[in-house]
Amino acid sequence: MRKWLVLSAASIVVVTVIVVALILLRVFRIPFFQLEILGVSNSPVHWIGWAGTVYIAFATPVYPIIKRKFSQYTPKMLGVHVIGNLLAVLLVSIHFAHQVTRPADNYPDLGTGVALYAAMVLLVATGMLLVSGVLNRFYRQVRFVHPALALTFYLVIVMHIIHGL
Repeated sequence: MRKWLVLSAASIVVVTVIVVALILLRVFRIPFFQLEILGVSNSPVHWIGWAGTVYIAFATPVYPIIKRKFSQYTPKMLGVHVIGNLLAVLLVSIHFAHQVTRPADNYPDLGTGVALYAAMVLLVATGMLLVSGVLNRFYRQVRFVHPALALTFYLVIVMHIIHGL
């Protein structure tokens, strides 16, 4: 199971890097227009970022709860946790890449966005190291880092949303 999970996760990370590179090189762009969903109008790129963020925000806490309360489901939930969150990271990465490549006359204030993206990348990196088993020898010493980064991610999400309003 773990080998399949690590290979799938690595594949999603590679796809994410390629998509972000294509956006940064301006080979691929999602056109800008206003899209109204549930009475709220925003660009498709922002809706993509929202979709990824909402998934991460609500699905991430489910894994530790299941792990503690229903340990027999932990292996299956680990796969859902890893793959689901990496797909959400792909969506957030598309949003971030579009934001940093906006024209100068319409460039956003990236302060909280950069902090949020950095926290997310560190969260993914520590998760990948834990899932792949690279940190097994040091697991007791570093097991707090991944949840601590998740908490940091949540705090910065709140600040990013407040800043955006």
